[in-house]
Order: sequence, then C-alpha cells, then structure tokens
Amino acid sequence: MKIAHSIRFTLAVLVSFALAAVAHAESGKVTLKTAAMISGPITCLGEIAVIDVADPVLREQLLKLHLSPAPTVGQSTYLTINDIRSILAARGYSAQQIAVSGSSRVRLEAVVTPVKATTDEAPARSLPRRTFGGQVLSSPREQEVITVAHVVRNVRRGEIIQPDDVEMRELSVIRREDSYPENLTSVIGKEAARGISADRPIASKDVREPVIVRRNEAVTILARAGNIIVRREMLALNDAGKGELVEVQPITPQTYGRARESERFQAQVVGPGEAVVLTGYTKVHPSPAVHPIAPQGARR
Repeated sequence: MKIAHSIRFTLAVLVSFALAAVAHAESGKVTLKTAAMISGPITCLGEIAVIDVADPVLREQLLKLHLSPAPTVGQSTYLTINDIRSILAARGYSAQQIAVSGSSRVRLEAVVTPVKATTDEAPARSLPRRTFGGQVLSSPREQEVITVAHVVRNVRRGEIIQPDDVEMRELSVIRREDSYPENLTSVIGKEAARGISADRPIASKDVREPVIVRRNEAVTILARAGNIIVRREMLALNDAGKGELVEVQPITPQTYGRARESERFQAQVVGPGEAVVLTGYTKVHPSPAVHPIAPQGARR
C-alpha cells in the first residue's frame, strides 16, 4: 500500500509540474487583422494584430514590436502570418510562448496624420527620427492633392487615347520624380506605352507620341547642307513617334561587327517614314538623287 501511495503521489506531482509548464509556455496569443492603417514610418505588431497577453510587460513589448517599414502613401503592402511567426522567432518568442492566428495575410496602408501646431511653434517643430535595423528613417513627407488625368476604362498598350477615355480627377501624392499630366491635351491623341487599368491616373511615362516609324522598316533620312537636301533610305532600329529619335543604319551595311556601329546614328522623326538629321550631323552620305534648292526669285 505504501508503494502504491508513493506512485500516486509522484504521478500527481509530475502532472502538476506539466500543467504549470504548459501554462507558463502559453504566455499569450496574437490574432492578425485582415487590414491595418499605419500612421508612422514603422509598422508595429500592435497596429496589425490583437494582442491577448496577461503579462503587462510582455504585452507592451509585443505592441511596440517593429516589423517592417511602413508602405508609401497611396500604395499597399502585405505581411503574411508566416512573416509574423518568423519575426517573432527571430526576436526570441517561441511558437509555444506566443501563438499566432487570424488572417493569413494583413494588408498595410499608410495614412498621414496632420500635426497640429501654432504659428509660433511651427517653424521649430520637427518630428522625432526613428530607427529600424540601426538606420535612421526619415519622417513621412507631406501629402499633396493635385488634379490629373485618369482613364475611365481599361486602355491596352498601343491604343490611341480618345477624349471619351479620360477625365480630370483629384489625386493624393507625395511629389517624386514621376510626373502626371495635369491637363487633357497632354494625353488625348497620345499612344499608351503600357496597359493602364480603369480609374488609374496617367503618369507621363504611360503615354507617348503615336508610333509613325517602326523598327525594321525603311525610313527616308533627310539632311540639309547649305542649299542641298540629301535623301537616303535607311533601316529603322527602333519604334519612334513624331519628334522622337530613331536610330538608323544602312539597309545593306558594308561592314560587320563593331565597324557596323559607326554606320549607325540618330535622326529626329518629322512624319510617317521620314526623319531629319540633327543639326551639325554629317554622317548621311550623298545618294544618287540630289535635289538642289532653287534660289529665291528664280521661280515665276
């Protein structure tokens, strides 16, 4: 009887220790949201998830845990549930200690929060600089609202944009190198350089002059030397619109390899299948057809 009692006592102690270990191991739970608005330059765990942790110190650490740089205003990024688990593991939080559940991925969007300041203190006010991975991150730049051209339907690459395809709408942006046409005349009649989805703003790089000289087609090159105009048929090496540059070479090159590159030059497109040599260029050799320009007053 004493032996049986001792065994039961030992088992009870072991079960107690096991339950205590499990209770200690499962310190909390993190439930991911489906979407979150990020107000600062760094995405924190508390912004994208509900933190269910009893220990106040641990909960505060998890709320302020840095995950990744915030998305740019006007754009969206995503963090998956596996990303969160990997970041927690790298910071020393085991899966047994912090259980991660909820949405399989979180959509992140940036929002600009206006800073209230009086006229006197505004010039001296500055946002605190934050660090991520040892690097200092710049503060969010001010958002600007401009009125730019938007397409109202899906436009395919190569289509000519018509008046019914576009309208002016407001757009919130942070000024960058990319520019947006701010009037309809800058886009109507232009050719789409890439596919543009409906209700999207049109960037300057999205449109171009309609192609009137095409690659591998013959193009007439004109060059002026005094009162003489020289015409020569050349081979276009790229597509180009009116006013753009087209690279050309002789239709039947006389040289090969690197020497052929010396026969290539650029000309400015002036019309369908026609381009002129830029001022000062002398690489267009006279063709058999030379047309002198009659002096003024010679014609009646």
